[in-house]
Amino acid sequence: MLRLTWEQFDRLEQLTLKRHAVSISGVLAETWPALTERLQDRWPAFVEAAVQQGRKNGLRDARDLARYASLWCIWGPAFDGKPAFAWAAEILSDARRGSALKLHQLAHRTREELQQRQAATSATAAAGAAPPLTTAQFEASFAIVDAKMGKLAASRAVFPSAEAYVVIKACDIGSIDMMVAEAESLQEYRHAATGWHRVAAAKITDAAVKWARAPEAPVELAIASHALRRGAPARLNLRVDTVAVCDPKVHPEVTHVGAEGRLVWKGRDTARLSLALYAPVPLPLEPKAAPPGIAAPSPFDPQTVHIASCGLRDAGAPFGNVDLKVHVYPATQWLTEVRHPAWPPMVWPAQTATEAAPSASCSLEKDGTADDASAWQRAWVGLHVAFKAGLERLYNEWARVLDTQATRLEVEASPLVGQAGLTWGWRRAAASSVVMRTEGVLDLLALSLELRLSGELIEGTARSRIRIHCKGRSEMRMTIAQLGDQAAEGQGLKAALRTWRFPFTLEIEPLAGAEPATLSAAAVPVPITGALVGECGLRPRADGGGQQWFFGLRAEPVIVVTEVSDPVLGSARQTRKIFPATTLVEWSAG
Repeated sequence: MLRLTWEQFDRLEQLTLKRHAVSISGVLAETWPALTERLQDRWPAFVEAAVQQGRKNGLRDARDLARYASLWCIWGPAFDGKPAFAWAAEILSDARRGSALKLHQLAHRTREELQQRQAATSATAAAGAAPPLTTAQFEASFAIVDAKMGKLAASRAVFPSAEAYVVIKACDIGSIDMMVAEAESLQEYRHAATGWHRVAAAKITDAAVKWARAPEAPVELAIASHALRRGAPARLNLRVDTVAVCDPKVHPEVTHVGAEGRLVWKGRDTARLSLALYAPVPLPLEPKAAPPGIAAPSPFDPQTVHIASCGLRDAGAPFGNVDLKVHVYPATQWLTEVRHPAWPPMVWPAQTATEAAPSASCSLEKDGTADDASAWQRAWVGLHVAFKAGLERLYNEWARVLDTQATRLEVEASPLVGQAGLTWGWRRAAASSVVMRTEGVLDLLALSLELRLSGELIEGTARSRIRIHCKGRSEMRMTIAQLGDQAAEGQGLKAALRTWRFPFTLEIEPLAGAEPATLSAAAVPVPITGALVGECGLRPRADGGGQQWFFGLRAEPVIVVTEVSDPVLGSARQTRKIFPATTLVEWSAG
């Protein structure tokens, strides 16, 4: 493999330009004999200077360089740097125009200039003055240069071009009007005094956009819409006006690609288009997969719209191709409601009859139609089972420490008792953004608890009745109004969280016995340590599938300091660990 350094490549390019200059010099000498005779020995230098200047203007092909040198023969050396030819400088300096387009527009403008000069000097020519160069002569000279340079360029090129030289024909877009029309009949759930109702969703003001040239970066749009056959979709309305068309069966071309496939319109069919923007059809859940949680972000369909033509025109910069990136989100709106009644008191040792679980209910709606909420329903009913199992572990620890038949646990608890409603779904917030809207009304007791442990404590010959009490209340009464990540203080999903710490209190009552010794709580500032702690509310699911309800309850280590008073032996203190740190409840739903 032959490898060239940049210095060697530069030298090779200069050699190629000199070879092109020689070929162009010969061809132009035959085409413009009068100019060749006038310049005499300066003719080769004139042509080489034209070729070098053409190369600086981005022209590479030998035929393009020959055409550019021909314009020097018409307008004079370095004509594009003169004020009278500002139009030429504007064409050559525009990076958006390729070399072939630059030569095409230079030739087109030259043709117009010659026509104007020919008309202006027609009276002078009639009086006997020399007529100017006619457009016919100009066309003939360019045709001769193209015909002769084609063969010479192919035979003398160091790196032959793999692309065929194409004659330019004007074909370009003049303007594009674009407007997004949101889907009709979109509805959202809203809460009122009488409950949740569906109302028309608010639309944003989406004015039409008119492009006189293609945007430099792809245009990003976002919209909420219905899936195919599930409602009227949102639409992208386009109006494409052209400057010129190479072939009405080919250009302009509009291509729309989405989950539903690839659609293409060409020619006159592109003048007025209304593209349906369908949301993706939701995929069925995998077996044993958990359904999406509250405010779970459903996937969008990344659709593209490409508008193109040849991008060639006789004058002015080309319009360019337009690329639209359209993110289409499902417009589905969800509503879940929970009604969780109060619980009856619980007592251990438990009664032989099995207590029925409280009749908690959970419903789920999708756009006004009931959806499967069986998994959530089972979870809410299971909160009672989980809570009762946790307290039974607490009672077993209590009974193990006291080692007596007189132990008892009484509990009146209301965890997440009350009612709550939450709605969520995508909402269009701006032309290029769709965000998750989440609203809710929570009227719940996070936890109302009164717990009483009782039994007999024996230390030597002393006996006492011991009671440990824990009481507390935490509420969750709030509204949720969140749009994307934005929410007023105290109204976001992160605010739907309550934590608590309910400390234990101690009561010891000495019992009369055969011996005079007594057992009581020690006279210390804190004769008992420990508390019931926990949290509940809404939290993100571990799998990223939205939010879920949760409830957690734990017992901190409980330590009791007692004192035995004996008239003979005196007083003695003891520290007794009632039960260690224990996780009582860990529950979630949704």
